[in-house]
Amino acid sequence: MASFVAVIPTYVGITKLMPTIINEFVKKIHAPGISRDHYRQKIQMIWNFIGELKQNEDKQTI
Repeated sequence: MASFVAVIPTYVGITKLMPTIINEFVKKIHAPGISRDHYRQKIQMIWNFIGELKQNEDKQTI
């Protein structure tokens, strides 16, 4: 938690999302398996500082 608090002030007021910023907060993005549905793909995001957030599939953004 202390490292998260130390990183946040660096990004206050950003106007453009850059790959370096994403790399600071996202540890891993993974698409487990091949989707049979061409319009949806399940992904797993592992965040730095907090790990994976589980979310009900009904509430996920498409």
